[in-house]
Amino acid sequence: MRVLVLTERYYPEEFLVNDLVAEWKRQGMDVEVLTQVPSYPHDRIFAGYKNKGRQTTEDAAGVAVHRVKTVLGYNRSVFRKVFNYISFAWRTSWWCLLRGRSYDRVFVYHTGPLTMASAVVVLHYLWKQRCVIWTQDLWPDAVFAYGFKRSVCREWLLNAFVRLIYSACEELLVSCPGFVEPLQKRLGRTVEFVPQWDTGSEEVPEKEPDGKVVFMFAGNLGVPQNIEQVIRGFHQAGLTAAELHFVGGGVMLEPMRALVANSAIPDVIFHGRQPRESMPAFFAKADVLVLSLDAPFSLTLPGKFQAYLKSGRPIFGILKGAAADMIEKHGLGATADPESSESIVEGFHALHVKASNGDLSACRKECLAFSETMFKRDRLIAKLAYRIGS
Repeated sequence: MRVLVLTERYYPEEFLVNDLVAEWKRQGMDVEVLTQVPSYPHDRIFAGYKNKGRQTTEDAAGVAVHRVKTVLGYNRSVFRKVFNYISFAWRTSWWCLLRGRSYDRVFVYHTGPLTMASAVVVLHYLWKQRCVIWTQDLWPDAVFAYGFKRSVCREWLLNAFVRLIYSACEELLVSCPGFVEPLQKRLGRTVEFVPQWDTGSEEVPEKEPDGKVVFMFAGNLGVPQNIEQVIRGFHQAGLTAAELHFVGGGVMLEPMRALVANSAIPDVIFHGRQPRESMPAFFAKADVLVLSLDAPFSLTLPGKFQAYLKSGRPIFGILKGAAADMIEKHGLGATADPESSESIVEGFHALHVKASNGDLSACRKECLAFSETMFKRDRLIAKLAYRIGS
């Protein structure tokens, strides 16, 4: 069975699909990838690659990777960003028109805009391919959550586009449980929850006592992550011998650095973007890991949730939805309303007291146990493979 994986981002860019494809290849699956020339997140072409039209390279696992040209400038211009999305959809659709017939199955790893999956229309309706999509974002809800104004016309067009893309997919899998019900109602078909997993294998030891309580946020610092509310809540809590660390980059990194400097907020430290392999060392220095999302994104289960659990650190969830429900139900830490500064302050206080008194060991055990049962890598990879072949 020859499988084509369609993904907007792929190795050497750091996304979960890399681990998925490498494991399928290791297990003997005949798998190839269709993506674009790598440039994320720095908006520049990776060393060793040329930004030209259709080309085929090979990844570290020996997988054939077919690449189309990338439109650069997406970090500097909304127009260029949208043009990049349209360009990817157009170029991959043409590629599939010419070469898509030679595959037996198609697997779509959907991140970002759903336009990236446009080629499934050609693959399904022209070449009669069986397409499976694993979506990490809910459309068209995500469009409006990012600030685009709702209108009857815009909503009708987006819903029509969503129905077109998903109608070309025999299997519809989602990475967040909150996506299941809205999509089932909208599409009138079965939607299955298959969560992401963490690729790290290194065990994170318990933190060595150092007289400080360290709260740490790891991952992308973007608008949805509600970083300003987190910083202001920490500052208003007025905790003694406590620090708030941010490990990661994104559009909000420099504005938040400026906020901390201009407002003279102490004990907030930014480390910038770090390699994935260095994260266990950062987690080892944390007492509590912070998971935050603005209210409009409450249906999303952030990918870092799995990494947090695997580190065995209590989680302070400043968000609503599935992740908050899991934290509360399974005793994984504490939660706060992302729209209430008072709630955030109370959460910081409560966890600071527990950490200072050494009362977080039970949370550590619950996090590790929940990670093993809910987000076990081998089981989830096998489940995705089964959905392709069934």
